[in-house]
Amino acid sequence: MTADVATSHHHESADVVAGRQLLGVWLFIAGDAIILVSLLFTYLYLRGLNTLHQWMPKGVHGASTLSAWLIVAVVAASAWAMWSSDQATRAGRSAIPGALLAGLLALAGVVLSAVAISDLPHRIAASTGARVVAGSYASSLLAIDVSNLVHLALLIFLGLAVVARSRKGLISQSSPTHVRLVRIFWVWVAFSVALAAIVTTVFVASPK
Repeated sequence: MTADVATSHHHESADVVAGRQLLGVWLFIAGDAIILVSLLFTYLYLRGLNTLHQWMPKGVHGASTLSAWLIVAVVAASAWAMWSSDQATRAGRSAIPGALLAGLLALAGVVLSAVAISDLPHRIAASTGARVVAGSYASSLLAIDVSNLVHLALLIFLGLAVVARSRKGLISQSSPTHVRLVRIFWVWVAFSVALAAIVTTVFVASPK
């Protein structure tokens, strides 16, 4: 919700409402960061513990680092596109082209994340015949990959929201708050995906 729309039913100034919205986004990012740290801590803890050598059972190898960094590159490009959309709004131009490009790149990231998940080390369960991930490494990486996929799906929704609100005239040079908030969260997602890629690329084999 943009600041000018928000204040149409409130006595508070546009700056006060915009400040509250910004605080809300940063609090949301802080909570999201806690979840990310928890996932990465779990990954590193299980790697260090390596109980019964189940981090990577015999015959299991690490996932493709090329796939991980390709996702990082796509998400970084989408963050740049959304940043450009924010800058265009502030300059009095349309936010739609940048937001559309950002959303399409996020969609590409979703596809790449789904492919990465399907390529995780797996085995066929003897009792059920179901395809399951093999070892703590694959299980931990699955949780991180699913988290990335969910975030990218959310980015697609936010990109479409920017496009829709721009078409209605709710995002403009005089009311850029919404696209600014989306841009902040978008950059955070790009950072979180890159951090996860660094950890899961550098720390693969268990020291035990």
